[in-house]
Amino acid sequence: MTVSTDDSDFEISGDSLSDTPVDDSDCDVNKCLLEILKADSSLKSKAKRNEWTWKAQTDVVKWQATPLRAPLLRLPAALAPAALECFTCVRAYCGDLQPAERAVHQDLTEVKCVYTVLMHCHAVPELRDEVYCQLMKQTTSNRSPAQDSCQRAWRLMSILASYFTCSDTLRPFLVEYLSAAAADRRRPCQGTAAVCLANFRKTLRCGGRKNVPSVEEVTAVSAGRSARRQLYRLPGGAERVVNTRCATVVQDIVNELCELIGVTSEAERAEFSLYCIVAGDALTMPLAGDEYVLDVTTELQRAHHPFYLIFCRSVWHHPLRADAPPLYTEVLFNQVAPDYLEGLLLVLPGGGAPPAGVLRDAALVAALLHRAAGLPDAPHPRDLKFLLPKPLLALREPRPAKWASWVSAEWPTVRTITPAAAKSKVLQVLSRWALFGSSFFAVRRVGGGEWREHVLALNRRGVHLLHPATHETDTHWPYGELISTRKVRSEDGTLFLDVKCGSLLQQRVTRLQAEQAHEVARLIRQYIALQRDSRDTRDSRDHDHRHSPGN
Repeated sequence: MTVSTDDSDFEISGDSLSDTPVDDSDCDVNKCLLEILKADSSLKSKAKRNEWTWKAQTDVVKWQATPLRAPLLRLPAALAPAALECFTCVRAYCGDLQPAERAVHQDLTEVKCVYTVLMHCHAVPELRDEVYCQLMKQTTSNRSPAQDSCQRAWRLMSILASYFTCSDTLRPFLVEYLSAAAADRRRPCQGTAAVCLANFRKTLRCGGRKNVPSVEEVTAVSAGRSARRQLYRLPGGAERVVNTRCATVVQDIVNELCELIGVTSEAERAEFSLYCIVAGDALTMPLAGDEYVLDVTTELQRAHHPFYLIFCRSVWHHPLRADAPPLYTEVLFNQVAPDYLEGLLLVLPGGGAPPAGVLRDAALVAALLHRAAGLPDAPHPRDLKFLLPKPLLALREPRPAKWASWVSAEWPTVRTITPAAAKSKVLQVLSRWALFGSSFFAVRRVGGGEWREHVLALNRRGVHLLHPATHETDTHWPYGELISTRKVRSEDGTLFLDVKCGSLLQQRVTRLQAEQAHEVARLIRQYIALQRDSRDTRDSRDHDHRHSPGN
């Protein structure tokens, strides 16, 4: 029987009828596949229709102990052997092979059964519906003498649902089947069915796994160990182990680590990312939120590339939080301190010393950094090279003796606070600086017929093109003036970013040469989205206030 749609065709093969006796009192029938049968309009003749019985069709969608003689669905003839092999693996995994079959298939271990099914579904997407139907069949009216046959079929379904979605045609029937099983407390497999439903919904949302899982992963999931202890780094070298499942996506990890550092709002969590740092690769990009973590790690491990995953803040739109736990301060401090000591946050007008207020801040931060390291004694003048930004140390004025004097003057107050409080104070002081919270990129812009070096700084105030030595702003584009960005790659592989800004009446395009053009464009889009959401929230709040009683 066949149901046809624009995208795919389904057929329940008449040759697949089970030889298993039917219990007329059995009401545990696969309603989803029966709905497909009811919708069928392809019976060739009225005579054939008269031969059709519900008893025969209900047998098709119930558990059977014997092999299939043909796939459940109408498939190209070339796919039939793989479909039948999948059903053999399903039955072997569930312990339903007959003694003679077990002798023939002695090599079908649990891991090989799972791996074979996943490999076939990965290589041939058309087989995914077939395997889902096979598993719905084997979890319906299961009368197997193997005690845990039904439970194991549900477990295999939960594994499949973690990796693959199905066609649009099968989806409503499969979701209905899983939902009914997950909601029925009378079923001993209700809990596993609920896991199947959750996994399948995650797969629908994120698209399913892109890469074939490793043998180690399949071994773990087939043994019921669905979570792997994956190491994630935080800025500063701290590490956290998070249980990572085969269906875990990057956003799940970001959410869990945000929870760990006390960031609970969805809007603020959007400012944090998970990066994959690969040895020897100078350019890094945050992983997409819907990317499967084990897809990333498996591919790198197969290629024998050393790597690590690091969680950090990539956008700085929300202000610093004073009520956050110490780990929040630790993460942000270890992100900001290296940029500060490198001099990226400093502006040196005309190449000279910054204003007096900045110098006072730098002296205070030097003392705070010394205390943040847990050192109880006053910093020695020779320690200043580790406590002051490099550009300040290179200035002719102030002299080193003056710096030592200023830092010593700050020490009596600073020495009384804890290292954690010192780190928090560093963030508070530096947050007043114009370039605090910036992401920095080396770019080149054409001007006067030649390419000029710039530092591009992205922060909540907009896009800034800075002089590479002084960090004075050469060009500033508020996000409200940005119209679009476009990435362009030349014939020799050089990557450019075209930035269009202005108004509807007057527009101009600036071309930047930037190796990290993709990341620059992504961050610009993220800042624009955050500002738009913030503005919409503020407008909504103002509207509610104006129309509240008493106003």
